[in-house]
Amino acid sequence: MNRCIGVLDSGIGGLTVVKELQKQLPGEDILYFGDNKNCPYGNRSGEDILALTMNMLEFMKQNNVKAVAIACNTISTLIDYYKDKFDFSIIDITKPTIDYIINMNIYDIAILGTEFTIKTGKYEKLLHEKNPNIRVINEGSKLLAGLIDSGKFDSPETREVVKSHIDNLMKKGNADNLVLACTHFPIIEDVFLDISPQLNIINPAFQQAKAISEYLSSNNLLNDKKEGELDIYTSGDTKIYSNVIERLNLKNVNSIKNSP
Repeated sequence: MNRCIGVLDSGIGGLTVVKELQKQLPGEDILYFGDNKNCPYGNRSGEDILALTMNMLEFMKQNNVKAVAIACNTISTLIDYYKDKFDFSIIDITKPTIDYIINMNIYDIAILGTEFTIKTGKYEKLLHEKNPNIRVINEGSKLLAGLIDSGKFDSPETREVVKSHIDNLMKKGNADNLVLACTHFPIIEDVFLDISPQLNIINPAFQQAKAISEYLSSNNLLNDKKEGELDIYTSGDTKIYSNVIERLNLKNVNSIKNSP
């Protein structure tokens, strides 16, 4: 079934999901859309986010994808509004992460995401539905996704924001198990660990890629190629993608283009 997997995000963050997909499904072609022009989504209203998401999903439909990974925690919180409107499977990034936390019997969890993601309480609600005894602390970031999307991976400003969030979470409770609940954040995972080496960082991108792999395998949709290609489209500046591709060591990049 040589159709591609679609991956969409508000900017460059979803490339962390692409990285995990290339590790777990090296034969799959991937079509990526990053809406950098409108990033960060986490500071927008739900109506804005939903309208922008529908535009990206229409783009995926036009390109005949076989499944779409919603590589954005903010967009994933709204999945109930769009998941049944297309004839391809849409897999959000939140549920696989929740399942992992429950399966690993983690009882103290810290969530760092965009302000929108945290305000929805999606992670906390889903975790407590599975296990009401889990202790959840969370922190919303207004600045971090935008800093990363502009390429400030290791700037003093970025490090200061990361340290502030870690300090705030530690004041609230046990923050050792930290979910990076924005796909931009794992791009600077090294910064988090440099500031606070004891952290057990949970990367939702890995869990989502695993869920995509299981879905394709169980539905006989796996590609028969040895190496897949990656095509990137963005509504914003294409230059930032070259830096992230190098930082994440992404492979077989066929094109980086502005969206039509």
